[in-house]
Amino acid sequence: MFGSITDSIGRTIADVNITVLNLNILGGSNEDGKFQIAVPADRNLELLFTYVGRQPFKMSVEPLKPGEKRELSVKMSYGVSLKTFVLTETREREKVSMYVIDPKKAESIPNVSGSFESILKTLPGVSSNTELSSQYNVRGGNYDENLIYVNDIEIYRPFLPRSGQQEGLSFIHTEMVQNVKFSAGGFEARYGDKMSSVLDIKYKDPKKFAASANVGLLGVQSHVEGASKNLRFTYLLGARYWSNKYVLGTLDVKGDYQPTFYDVQTLLNYHLKENLTISVLTSYAKNNYYFIPQNRETTFGTVNRAYRLNIYFDGADLMQYQTATGALTVNYHPNHFTQLKFLASSFYSNENEIFTVEGAYRLSDIETDLGSDNFAQARNLRGVGYFINNARNSIIANVNNIGHRGYYSLGKNSIQWGGFFQTEHIQDKLHEWHYDDSSGFSRPVLDSNGNFNLNSYLCTSLNLQTYRLNGYLQNSQTLNKTYNAVLTYGVRFNYWSYNQQTVFSPRIQFGFEPNKKHNTLVRDEVITGKIRRDWMIRAAYGYYYQPPFYRELRDFNGVLNPNIKAQRAIHYVLGGDVNFTAWNRPFKFVTEAYYKKLDFLIPYEIDNVRIRYFANNNSSGYATGMDFRVNGEFVKGAESWASLSFMKTQEKITGVIDAEGNPITPRYIPRPTDQRFTFAIFFQDYLKRNSKVRMSLNLVYGSGMPFGVPDRNRYNDLNRMPSYRRVDLGFNRVLIAENTKERDTFWKRNFKSAWIGLEVFNLLGVNNTISYIWIEDVSANRYAVPNYLTNRRINLRLMLKF
Repeated sequence: MFGSITDSIGRTIADVNITVLNLNILGGSNEDGKFQIAVPADRNLELLFTYVGRQPFKMSVEPLKPGEKRELSVKMSYGVSLKTFVLTETREREKVSMYVIDPKKAESIPNVSGSFESILKTLPGVSSNTELSSQYNVRGGNYDENLIYVNDIEIYRPFLPRSGQQEGLSFIHTEMVQNVKFSAGGFEARYGDKMSSVLDIKYKDPKKFAASANVGLLGVQSHVEGASKNLRFTYLLGARYWSNKYVLGTLDVKGDYQPTFYDVQTLLNYHLKENLTISVLTSYAKNNYYFIPQNRETTFGTVNRAYRLNIYFDGADLMQYQTATGALTVNYHPNHFTQLKFLASSFYSNENEIFTVEGAYRLSDIETDLGSDNFAQARNLRGVGYFINNARNSIIANVNNIGHRGYYSLGKNSIQWGGFFQTEHIQDKLHEWHYDDSSGFSRPVLDSNGNFNLNSYLCTSLNLQTYRLNGYLQNSQTLNKTYNAVLTYGVRFNYWSYNQQTVFSPRIQFGFEPNKKHNTLVRDEVITGKIRRDWMIRAAYGYYYQPPFYRELRDFNGVLNPNIKAQRAIHYVLGGDVNFTAWNRPFKFVTEAYYKKLDFLIPYEIDNVRIRYFANNNSSGYATGMDFRVNGEFVKGAESWASLSFMKTQEKITGVIDAEGNPITPRYIPRPTDQRFTFAIFFQDYLKRNSKVRMSLNLVYGSGMPFGVPDRNRYNDLNRMPSYRRVDLGFNRVLIAENTKERDTFWKRNFKSAWIGLEVFNLLGVNNTISYIWIEDVSANRYAVPNYLTNRRINLRLMLKF
C-alpha cells in the first residue's frame, strides 16, 4: 500500500506518522509526502495519520488481495485556529540540532536589518552582537562557517562590507519561504563543507494566487505568487527596497547617510509531467551605501574617570555591490521511491569600495564631580591628532556549479547521494592606506626612494581561478519504527585544485524515543496504563572539513598562501527533548551538550563584521558548551520561547612573535567569538478581551566578546567588550483576520489579512559596542574608544496579504 499526503491546497507534507491501528504497524511519509507500508491481506484496516500542528486523520481501507498494491490519497487539515495568535514550531525529532521553523514567525519579530535571519538569533547556540547585520555565529564559529541553501543552491554573501550598515539585505525573502531547517552542528553528510551550521530554505511552490506587501519606515517588502489553472506552471516573484538611514541617525558619527538596498527574486516552476519538473531561480541585488561624515562625539570610560572624543571629518565613503544568482533545477521522479535532481547555478558579484576620509580629533577628560558647575564638561585636553583613511578596492567573483542529487527510499532505508563540479574566478584589486598623526605635528617620513612611509599601505592585484569536486553518500536507516530509532550515516569528500587537497568527512547521527511504543499502544487503547514521558534522545559524531574559499587565503599584506589547507572540526553532540504539559498547554524542552575539537585552524581578527585572516593553518583549539530551550504557549494560543547557552572556545597559535621579535610560547587564549553566555526570549501576548491587539517582544543578551590592540598579535586580544543587551518591542493591531468568514465589505473581499504595527527598537536605549577605534595622546597612551550601535527608534509597519 502506497500513496501521498497533502494539505488543503495540495502541498505535500513530510514526516507524517502513520499507524495501522490494532496491528502495531508504523510508517511515515518522506520529504515529498510519499509513503509505503506493507500490510496483511484480507483484513479491514484502520489507518491513523498524525502530524504536529494538524488534525489527526483516520481512514478505513477495505481488505487488500494477496499481492495487491493500492494507492491512497490523503489530505490533512490544519489543527490550530488562526483566530488566536498561534505560531507553531515543529522539529525533526531524530535529527541532531535540527530545527524546523515556521517562516510565519519571522513576520512578527521586530527587525532593524529586515533579514529573515533575525529569527535564528533567538535559537540556542546562535549569537550576534549587532542588530544591523544578518550574519550570526554558531557555537563558537564565525560568519564564514555557516552554510545557507535555498532550494538546494548554496548562497554566498558579499566580500567587502566592513560594517553592518553596509551589508544591505540578505538573500532570503521572508514571504517567499515555505520550509526552514536549521542545524547548529552535527548535521548530515548531504550538507556541505562548513564547520558550524547549515540553514536549509525551501521556497514556495504556489497552488493559487496570493500576494503581500510589508511597508514600514525602513522600506518595503512585497511578493506575488500564483499558478496556471492546470497547476503545471507556477510563479513566485519578490521585490524589496530597504534603507536603514532612519536608524543610522542614532549613531555617534553624524553626517549624511544615503544607503539604498533593493533586490528582485523569481522562482518559476513548470511541471512537464506529473513526475518531471523544471525550476528556474533568479536573483538580482544592488546595494549602495554612500556616507558623508561630519562629526562624532563619543563619551566613554567609568563613573570616576570619563573621557570624550570629538572628531571632525571631511570626505566621503562609498560602498557599491551588485550580486546576481541564477539556478536551473530538473527534478525527476522515475517511480514512487526515487527522486533525481540535476542542478546548475551561477553566482556573480561585483563590489567596489571607495573612500577618502580625513579627520581631526580631540581627546578630553570629563568632569565627573556631581557638585561641580562643569559636571559632564571637558576639563582637560589629553591630546589632539589627525588621520586620513583612503581606499580604492574592488572585487569581481564568479562561481559556477553543476551537479546532481539523488534520493531513494524503500522500506527502512532512505539513501541520498550527490556530486558537484564547481569553478571559481575571483579578481581582487586592493589599494588602501592609512596615515595617523597622533601628536598633531608629525609628518610622514620619506624612504630612500622618496616614497612616504605610511602607517599602513596595501596595493595588490590578485587573480584566482580554481575548481572543486565534492560529493556525498548517506543512508537513514530505521532500526526500530516502534521506538523511532533512526541511524543516519554517510561520508563527504571534497577536492580543491588550488592546494590539491582531498578531504573525507564521515558523519553519523542516531536518535530514538524510548517511550514511543508504550505511549502509542496506550493511545490506541491496545493496552491500559498511563502515558509516559515523551522523550527523544539524540547523538552525533562527525568530521567537518572547511576548505578555504577566498578570504582565508589572503593575509594582511594581500598575499595568497598556496600552502593553505582545510580547517577541521570534529563534532561530538549528545542531547534530547521532552514534550510536556503545563497549565493544560503543550510545551517542549530541548537540551544539547557538545564538544568540537578544532585543528588546522586559520587565526583571524574581527573588526565590526569584517573578518581578516592570517592565512596560516597554525592554530588548534576547541569549542564546548550546552544549549537549552523551552517553547510553548506561555499565554494560551500564542507560542513563545526562551533560549539559554553556555559556551567556551579557545585556541592555541604557534609561530607568533611579540613586538620585540621574541617567540611567544603557545597557550590557550579565547577565540574572537568566545561569547561565554547568551540568553534570548521571544514572547507573544494579546489582550484578553481583544485578541486582535497583539504584542511581541524580542530580548537578547550576550556576554562580552574578546578584543585587543590591532597589532596583529592574537595573544594580546584578552580584553572583553561590554555585554550586548537589546530589547525590541512590537505592537500589532489586526485589521482583517486571515480566518475571517464574513467578507461583506470591499476591504475584506479584496484582502486576505491586514495588520498595522508599532515597533520600538532598542527599548531600553542601551549603548551596545560593536568594535573600537584606538586613539593615542601625546604621551603615547592608547585609548580604546567604543563604536556604539543604534539607539532607540520607533517604526511603523503595515502588512497586507491578498
